[in-house]
Amino acid sequence: MTDFTQKPGVSVWITRLERLSAWGAVAFLTLTIADILFGIFQRYFTGSSMIWTEEVARFALLWLVMLGACGAFLHGDHMTIDFVIKKLPLALQKLASQLLFVITAGILCLMIYLSYQNAMGMSHMKTMALNIPKTYPLLSIPVGFFLLLIAVVFKHLSYASSHMCEDAEKEVSP
Repeated sequence: MTDFTQKPGVSVWITRLERLSAWGAVAFLTLTIADILFGIFQRYFTGSSMIWTEEVARFALLWLVMLGACGAFLHGDHMTIDFVIKKLPLALQKLASQLLFVITAGILCLMIYLSYQNAMGMSHMKTMALNIPKTYPLLSIPVGFFLLLIAVVFKHLSYASSHMCEDAEKEVSP
């Protein structure tokens, strides 16, 4: 019998968020590839092209990048410059980690707010080919930043809990 009173750990939520990000990115990658292939087929085999194929590919690529950024961060595929922090004493490493978290979370919150305001401000404008509000493709930016913020919080919690375990082990051992 499964005990439903136990809450899943941070690592479980990190895995779930990484999978959500990856599957979302795969869906938009599939859409992009299918759309481009359809555009090529139309142009070279029928002699005409649909005007909307380029716009769909551009918007799908935007969503792909913003969703994929979360998965890349969680998987450790984003570029980081951490050689200086690793050379610091443990206490300064923890302080730098806290400071980095606060700065990163603050910037992401600001970007979520600003990009959401921008997307909502464009609701009256329509795209050229699809004739949909520009809000739909622009919402990929705050959604992507929001997922990235959740990922940063989960990673920080994971880092903090692993260091608390290390500190507890040091106190117990002679």
